Amino acid sequence: MLTDFLTNEYQQSAINFVAYAAGGALVLFIAYEWLFLRGRDGKKTKQDWAMAGIALTFLSMVQRPLLLLVIFLALSAIAPAYSGALQWMDAQYFWPCLVVYLLIDEYLHGRVHLFAHSRRPKNPWLQKIQAFYKVAHRPHHQTGGNDGRGELSVTQTYVEHWGWWLVLPNYWFGLICLYFGFYQVFIWGSLSKTLWGMHVHTNWGYSYDLYLLNHPNPWIHKPFHALCHILVFPNMHHQHHSRSANSAKNMTNFIALFDWLLWDTQVIEKERPKIYGWRQTPEEEFNPWYRYFNTNLNRAGPVKLNPKQGETAEKPTQQLRAT
Repeated sequence: MLTDFLTNEYQQSAINFVAYAAGGALVLFIAYEWLFLRGRDGKKTKQDWAMAGIALTFLSMVQRPLLLLVIFLALSAIAPAYSGALQWMDAQYFWPCLVVYLLIDEYLHGRVHLFAHSRRPKNPWLQKIQAFYKVAHRPHHQTGGNDGRGELSVTQTYVEHWGWWLVLPNYWFGLICLYFGFYQVFIWGSLSKTLWGMHVHTNWGYSYDLYLLNHPNPWIHKPFHALCHILVFPNMHHQHHSRSANSAKNMTNFIALFDWLLWDTQVIEKERPKIYGWRQTPEEEFNPWYRYFNTNLNRAGPVKLNPKQGETAEKPTQQLRAT
């Protein structure tokens, strides 16, 4: 029964712990950016703040409760006797389970993310599905305005269209694991991904990974360059948010192995992006509610503005990622 979930101390505690810890960390990252003036001079606009507020409010009050309801109701109907049944694995094999959890979660997220950035498939049904993913992911790449002064910030971690969180299979996967009793794995897996994701979105200025990659000592920059093939570091994800061809690179937020070994989408740059954020229509640039609720699936072409220095001009046949 769904009421079993609502009164399950372990499941409810896990959900609350992750939510409060993530919220506290987000406040600290925002405080860092504020203290070091990372939002000044157009780097972060009032529309960016509004989008962050809208997205976070709906995520906490609509999408997350809705997903919990749907997934736990479905599993309670399909496998009512298995709620918490695998808690013994969570307790006895925590570390192996955590590693497997992180690998599966990151693969699912990265693969769907790649799908949202890929060229249009030939299958008409896949075209429709992909069109929704593309529209749902657009707000995440819209920072600042079309003047090219905007930069990535930590609140962008949660800025997505209303539909994005509902169609992320790794989000479903985590809640399914929670239902079956992987309480500690869910807590520490979710927090690992969340905190690392915030840290790669934060506007650090000249981030530590750039310092290490550009260090003159080969005993420092070479091992760190190798480590970039295993983990995602801030500038790698900042490149994904650039207004350039690198916007189709570095699909994962945490584990870099999949970009490197499976999808050939890894890029490791030694400087910050010159320009951040996709170009926007007038409605997108000045209306955060439009960004959040837009459902125009037919809009798949580029926004035709004059490219600024450092941008890559798009062709009509390119991916939506570059618009």
